[in-house]
Amino acid sequence: MPYVDAIPTDWISPGETTTVEVNGRAVAIANVNDEYFAFDNQCPHQATPLGGLPLLRQCLIRCPEHGSTYDVRNGQCVVPSDDGFTGHLPTMPTRVVDDVVQVDVG
Repeated sequence: MPYVDAIPTDWISPGETTTVEVNGRAVAIANVNDEYFAFDNQCPHQATPLGGLPLLRQCLIRCPEHGSTYDVRNGQCVVPSDDGFTGHLPTMPTRVVDDVVQVDVG
């Protein structure tokens, strides 16, 4: 599937995330020092929404429900949940074209 326009680059500042709908799918987008990364809006542990949460240490997002912490750049779980969940956060390719973040939701 081709890349789809998601948000203008000035929509979120470094350290922030947001949720947008891309082809009917809720996608979270993070600004990591003016690089943009897209990932599933739901924590893979128990589907808690992640978009809109602030980033920790510039590139980490922590699920408020059970504490799973993921690197938004690659989806790696860097801190397991309170009950030991270490699953991967699905990510999607992004690119910027004419100051618009585009996402390939595959």
